[in-house]
Amino acid sequence: MTPSLLCAASRPDGPPCRAPSGRVLALGAAFALAAAGAAPAGSPPGAPIGRSPAIPVETVVLANGLKVVVSRDPTAPVVAVAMAFGAGGRSEPRGRAGFAHLFERLMFEGSKHAPKGQFDRILESYGGDNNASTHEDFTIFYEVLPSNALPVALWLDADRLADLDLGKESLRNQVSVVKEERRMRVDNEPYGRLLHVDIASRAFSNWQNSHPVIGSAEDYDAVVLGAAEDFFKAYYAPRNGALAIVGDVDAVQALAWAREYFEWIPNRGEPAPADFAEPEPGPPPGGGPPCPPGATRPCATPSRWAWLADPHARLPAFAAAWGGLPERRTADYYALLLVGQALFDGKSSRLYQELVKRVQVAVSVQGGLGFPLVEDPLEYKAPGSLGGWVVHKAQSTPLRVKDLVMRQVSRIAERGVDAKELARLKTSLRSKWVRSQETCLGRARMLLTSALLDGDPAAVNGELERFMAVTPEDTRRAAARYLRPDNAVLFSVAPGGARPEDRSAVPRSPRGGK
Repeated sequence: MTPSLLCAASRPDGPPCRAPSGRVLALGAAFALAAAGAAPAGSPPGAPIGRSPAIPVETVVLANGLKVVVSRDPTAPVVAVAMAFGAGGRSEPRGRAGFAHLFERLMFEGSKHAPKGQFDRILESYGGDNNASTHEDFTIFYEVLPSNALPVALWLDADRLADLDLGKESLRNQVSVVKEERRMRVDNEPYGRLLHVDIASRAFSNWQNSHPVIGSAEDYDAVVLGAAEDFFKAYYAPRNGALAIVGDVDAVQALAWAREYFEWIPNRGEPAPADFAEPEPGPPPGGGPPCPPGATRPCATPSRWAWLADPHARLPAFAAAWGGLPERRTADYYALLLVGQALFDGKSSRLYQELVKRVQVAVSVQGGLGFPLVEDPLEYKAPGSLGGWVVHKAQSTPLRVKDLVMRQVSRIAERGVDAKELARLKTSLRSKWVRSQETCLGRARMLLTSALLDGDPAAVNGELERFMAVTPEDTRRAAARYLRPDNAVLFSVAPGGARPEDRSAVPRSPRGGK
């Protein structure tokens, strides 16, 4: 569709569509997109170790409450436009499990002036790309395209936010798609139920935190158009979202376009208030204080061990998760992220070296802060958890694996992570942090995460330095407080429905699973 046709299709009751200044040739667009992986310009030479260049940020809150963040990077003629809403899995009201993920798909079903299929076709005709993803605390949509086509992306996003084509047929089609997705990724995938359903359902007592982002067949079967419309109006309201524009743009012009395309869109509903509170970790065995110092909520029950059967798994697995963890941007949060990295992250982690390399009872180890709710620990938000899972050899008993895991956790709780290992962990984190800022899209995601989870997109600047300031004593204190054995929820998965040989050796909990 040409720019003139785009403008002809603009809303009669909204702002006119502005055509881009020129069309980028296909070769030029391809080159620009390839260049998007370049590092941001302006990195100061000889910057101190542990520091990353600050992301330039200009923020405006529109009259309707939409936060607009602009960050200029002239490295390549490319721009990333990302739009995120506080409509994650934890936001869903009871009886609407999976709605956040469902709307991730429905947002591509067409809008009033860009019918189904036109969103992709228009962006691709400008050399652009797009996608979306649903997370525990937000859903994000993005486009990456040549910077002179920025108005096109803004117009498309504004049109679907204002006039999403939400009808019975599109709803029925996408419900069918997400139900099939659940069957493929969860119900019929080895360890799928463990990772996406079982761990969270036992690690958390509050339904808001314990139900899976992928949703449930029961709630999908009960979906009606009216309920879907109500969810869209409440959670896809401007005041519940943020828009990031990052790349080779003029900040003043970008903000003016954002006002033109988005500020007129009304807020049509209000998200239902949700209580995410979880109990504090419980008392240690043998008595002691009822809760950790500073506790303000009831304490959790002692550890639970769930025995599960997985007909799709070929090897047994063990998992552990600790809940009741601290808020973001607290001293213990920064320490626990590095503790999770020490235990679970990569082949140099303690548990990989111990279980896979030295004792050779396991074949894989994964986990960290936020597990299993979030894949990226930097997206952690309380109430959260820290944990991981181990796929182990058939001849290794669950109790043996559990003892090896808990021994490593206890060592950190007793001694902390020593200075040499901590320096290595910080180097790894610093490397990942810098790499995440190499693209316009990476920076847009970081800014939106801070905007929605911290309330300030500029909060991302300075975060790396806080991680670099963590000391060995910080890791010891945080692990001792939160990663106690009695605060862990444990899981053993038998492949093919087999019964673990030493199952009877472990006291069963009333919530112990199948």
